[in-house]
Amino acid sequence: MGGGKALVNAFYRSAGKLGVQIRYNAPVERLELDEGRFVAAHASIQQADGRIRHERIEARACVLAAGGFESNIDWLREAWGQNERGEWPADNFLIRGTRFNQGVLLRHLLDDHGADRIGDPTQAHMVAIDARAPLYDGGICTRIDCVSLGVVVNGEALRFYDEGEDFWPKRYAIWGRLVAQQPGQTAYSIIDAKAIGRFMPPVFPGVKADSLAELARKLGLDEVTFMRTLDDYNAACRVGTFDHTALDDCHTEGLTPAKTHWARPIDTAPFYGYALKPGITFTYLGLKTDETAAVRFGGQPSDNLFVAGEMMAGNVLGKGYTAGVGMSIGTAFGRIAGTQAAQAALRQGAAHAAA
Repeated sequence: MGGGKALVNAFYRSAGKLGVQIRYNAPVERLELDEGRFVAAHASIQQADGRIRHERIEARACVLAAGGFESNIDWLREAWGQNERGEWPADNFLIRGTRFNQGVLLRHLLDDHGADRIGDPTQAHMVAIDARAPLYDGGICTRIDCVSLGVVVNGEALRFYDEGEDFWPKRYAIWGRLVAQQPGQTAYSIIDAKAIGRFMPPVFPGVKADSLAELARKLGLDEVTFMRTLDDYNAACRVGTFDHTALDDCHTEGLTPAKTHWARPIDTAPFYGYALKPGITFTYLGLKTDETAAVRFGGQPSDNLFVAGEMMAGNVLGKGYTAGVGMSIGTAFGRIAGTQAAQAALRQGAAHAAA
């Protein structure tokens, strides 16, 4: 009963107490602007009888907080394109949150109104999640957190990155993009019994086997290559004092890629494997702004159109991830944008009164 939904519910309760009118089932399709100034929003209101009523809503100021485009598979496909294997990586992406973040207003502002943009459309908060997760709304419980406790292989049963590079909370969000670059956008996290109890258990149990060879067969991986990969890794492990709460001295030698911390042989049955897919949390392409949160057109800030949240994420983060950035761009920039919009509305109201 906590997390993002609880936060949003608290905001809505506060807004209601202040007399703010909330429109539900009312997607905004486009904005009416005049040389970078907000004039009106055009929305489609779903009525009780199921019919759609189009409405033009005027205002003295506007805050855009309509999210990115992580749920828009066509846009992701366009951004990521086709790889050298002839695959369309975005076809295998899973969306950790709502299916409604289609980027309608983001694209409208960028393409139709020429708003200044910032960020790479392929960059996102992208996590390695359970391949069995639903396409939308999988949430945090589908994240696979045992990567640093074992090894990760791709569909060809080969390792491709250092699983022990840094602490999991700091580096977990690199793995979605790493998996996205593998054949079929799939990888497999492999652990043994020694890892159990040391990571947040995912919602789905791992594939379990009494031997590594059996695990390879159950995961559909080439058994010979898989065993060579695991044997090479086990032989390269130099186990010192294992401590998953510190950058310990357990590492590999003579192995590419190396595992620089928490490297222990995977040799204790039962063994577990988790199939991974890239899971997108939110995208970084957005509207360029500054400390005023004003939307910019040709370098000039609008005096009554502001932006907060995922629509301006690229101003804060260009790639990778830092913990709490989603809350920061929503809460901190939401407050800045709201304050600026209120001041803009007061200025316009005073100007009208004076006229």
